[in-house]
Amino acid sequence: MKKVLLIWLLAAGFASAGATAQNIALGERVPELKIQTWLDNRQPEPAPTTYIEFFHSTNPACKTSLERLKEITGKSGTKLRVIVVTKEDPAKIAPLLRPYLSERISVGLNAEKSFTAFGVSYLPFGVLTDAKNRTLWMGNSLQINEKLIEQSTR
Repeated sequence: MKKVLLIWLLAAGFASAGATAQNIALGERVPELKIQTWLDNRQPEPAPTTYIEFFHSTNPACKTSLERLKEITGKSGTKLRVIVVTKEDPAKIAPLLRPYLSERISVGLNAEKSFTAFGVSYLPFGVLTDAKNRTLWMGNSLQINEKLIEQSTR
Protein backbone atom coordinates (compact mmCIF):
# COMPACT_ATOMS: atom_id res chain seq x y z
CA MET A 1 0.00 0.00 0.00
CA LYS A 2 2.85 2.39 0.83
CA LYS A 3 4.46 1.72 -2.56
CA VAL A 4 1.23 2.51 -4.39
CA LEU A 5 0.80 5.73 -2.44
CA LEU A 6 4.43 6.70 -3.06
CA ILE A 7 4.13 6.02 -6.80
CA TRP A 8 0.92 8.03 -6.97
CA LEU A 9 2.49 10.98 -5.15
CA LEU A 10 5.58 10.91 -7.39
CA ALA A 11 3.43 10.77 -10.52
CA ALA A 12 1.34 13.72 -9.31
CA GLY A 13 4.50 15.67 -8.48
CA PHE A 14 6.05 15.07 -11.91
CA ALA A 15 2.81 16.01 -13.65
CA SER A 16 2.55 19.31 -11.81
CA ALA A 17 6.24 20.07 -12.37
CA GLY A 18 5.80 19.54 -16.11
CA ALA A 19 2.77 21.80 -16.19
CA THR A 20 4.65 24.69 -14.61
CA ALA A 21 7.90 24.17 -16.50
CA GLN A 22 6.35 25.31 -19.76
CA ASN A 23 3.93 28.19 -20.08
CA ILE A 24 3.21 27.84 -23.80
CA ALA A 25 1.51 25.28 -26.04
CA LEU A 26 1.40 24.74 -29.79
CA GLY A 27 -1.41 26.66 -31.44
CA GLU A 28 -1.94 28.88 -28.41
CA ARG A 29 -1.01 32.54 -28.06
CA VAL A 30 2.35 33.18 -26.44
CA PRO A 31 2.86 35.71 -23.65
CA GLU A 32 3.40 39.24 -24.87
CA LEU A 33 7.03 40.29 -25.08
CA LYS A 34 7.41 43.40 -22.99
CA ILE A 35 10.74 44.71 -24.20
CA GLN A 36 11.42 48.30 -23.22
CA THR A 37 15.06 48.50 -24.28
CA TRP A 38 16.38 47.41 -27.66
CA LEU A 39 20.07 47.05 -28.47
CA ASP A 40 21.07 50.18 -30.44
CA ASN A 41 17.36 51.17 -30.42
CA ARG A 42 16.76 48.76 -33.31
CA GLN A 43 13.24 47.45 -32.92
CA PRO A 44 12.20 44.46 -35.02
CA GLU A 45 10.78 44.97 -38.50
CA PRO A 46 7.28 43.58 -39.11
CA ALA A 47 7.11 40.05 -40.52
CA PRO A 48 4.45 37.35 -40.80
CA THR A 49 6.57 34.96 -38.74
CA THR A 50 8.63 35.69 -35.61
CA TYR A 51 11.25 33.53 -33.96
CA ILE A 52 11.88 34.43 -30.31
CA GLU A 53 15.35 33.30 -29.25
CA PHE A 54 16.23 33.17 -25.54
CA PHE A 55 19.94 33.84 -25.10
CA HIS A 56 22.62 33.70 -22.42
CA SER A 57 26.31 34.23 -23.13
CA THR A 58 27.49 31.47 -20.78
CA ASN A 59 25.99 28.83 -23.08
CA PRO A 60 28.15 28.24 -26.18
CA ALA A 61 25.20 26.62 -27.97
CA CYS A 62 23.39 29.96 -27.86
CA LYS A 63 26.08 31.54 -30.03
CA THR A 64 25.94 28.61 -32.45
CA SER A 65 22.19 29.06 -32.62
CA LEU A 66 22.56 32.77 -33.45
CA GLU A 67 24.94 31.95 -36.30
CA ARG A 68 22.33 29.60 -37.78
CA LEU A 69 19.49 32.08 -37.28
CA LYS A 70 21.50 34.80 -39.03
CA GLU A 71 21.97 32.46 -41.99
CA ILE A 72 18.27 31.50 -42.04
CA THR A 73 17.07 35.12 -41.92
CA GLY A 74 19.43 35.97 -44.75
CA LYS A 75 17.70 33.38 -46.93
CA SER A 76 14.10 33.94 -45.82
CA GLY A 77 13.81 37.60 -46.83
CA THR A 78 10.93 39.45 -45.20
CA LYS A 79 9.07 36.28 -44.14
CA LEU A 80 10.88 35.90 -40.82
CA ARG A 81 12.17 38.15 -38.08
CA VAL A 82 14.19 37.05 -35.07
CA ILE A 83 13.91 38.66 -31.65
CA VAL A 84 16.76 37.68 -29.36
CA VAL A 85 15.92 38.22 -25.69
CA THR A 86 18.47 38.29 -22.91
CA LYS A 87 18.45 39.11 -19.24
CA GLU A 88 22.16 39.84 -19.00
CA ASP A 89 23.75 43.20 -18.26
CA PRO A 90 23.43 45.31 -21.45
CA ALA A 91 26.98 46.69 -21.17
CA LYS A 92 28.37 43.16 -21.04
CA ILE A 93 26.18 41.59 -23.70
CA ALA A 94 26.02 44.40 -26.29
CA PRO A 95 29.48 43.79 -27.83
CA LEU A 96 28.70 40.09 -28.20
CA LEU A 97 25.26 40.53 -29.80
CA ARG A 98 25.80 43.68 -31.88
CA PRO A 99 27.33 41.76 -34.86
CA TYR A 100 24.05 39.85 -35.25
CA LEU A 101 21.84 42.93 -35.59
CA SER A 102 20.19 43.36 -38.98
CA GLU A 103 16.87 44.36 -40.50
CA ARG A 104 15.62 40.90 -39.54
CA ILE A 105 17.35 40.38 -36.16
CA SER A 106 16.76 42.57 -33.09
CA VAL A 107 17.90 42.16 -29.49
CA GLY A 108 15.64 42.88 -26.52
CA LEU A 109 17.54 43.75 -23.35
CA ASN A 110 16.57 43.41 -19.68
CA ALA A 111 14.07 40.67 -20.54
CA GLU A 112 13.92 38.81 -17.22
CA LYS A 113 10.12 38.92 -17.24
CA SER A 114 9.99 37.33 -20.69
CA PHE A 115 12.09 34.38 -19.52
CA THR A 116 9.64 33.90 -16.65
CA ALA A 117 6.49 34.40 -18.75
CA PHE A 118 7.62 31.79 -21.28
CA GLY A 119 8.80 29.38 -18.58
CA VAL A 120 12.27 29.03 -20.10
CA SER A 121 14.06 26.19 -18.35
CA TYR A 122 16.91 25.45 -20.78
CA LEU A 123 18.97 27.20 -23.43
CA PRO A 124 19.15 27.57 -26.32
CA PHE A 125 15.35 27.78 -26.48
CA GLY A 126 13.16 29.42 -29.07
CA VAL A 127 9.55 29.86 -30.08
CA LEU A 128 8.28 30.33 -33.64
CA THR A 129 5.05 32.36 -33.83
CA ASP A 130 2.67 33.47 -36.54
CA ALA A 131 1.30 36.97 -37.16
CA LYS A 132 -1.42 36.37 -34.54
CA ASN A 133 1.24 35.51 -31.94
CA ARG A 134 0.31 31.81 -31.84
CA THR A 135 2.95 29.14 -31.28
CA LEU A 136 3.92 27.24 -34.43
CA TRP A 137 7.00 25.51 -33.01
CA MET A 138 9.10 25.59 -29.85
CA GLY A 139 12.19 23.82 -28.64
CA ASN A 140 15.95 23.68 -28.82
CA SER A 141 17.06 26.42 -31.20
CA LEU A 142 19.76 24.20 -32.66
CA GLN A 143 16.98 22.12 -34.25
CA ILE A 144 15.28 24.96 -36.12
CA ASN A 145 15.97 25.12 -39.86
CA GLU A 146 14.46 26.58 -43.03
CA LYS A 147 12.48 23.45 -43.85
CA LEU A 148 10.95 23.32 -40.37
CA ILE A 149 9.99 27.00 -40.56
CA GLU A 150 8.42 26.49 -43.98
CA GLN A 151 6.45 23.44 -42.82
CA SER A 152 5.26 25.24 -39.69
CA THR A 153 3.99 28.27 -41.58
CA ARG A 154 1.82 26.44 -44.12
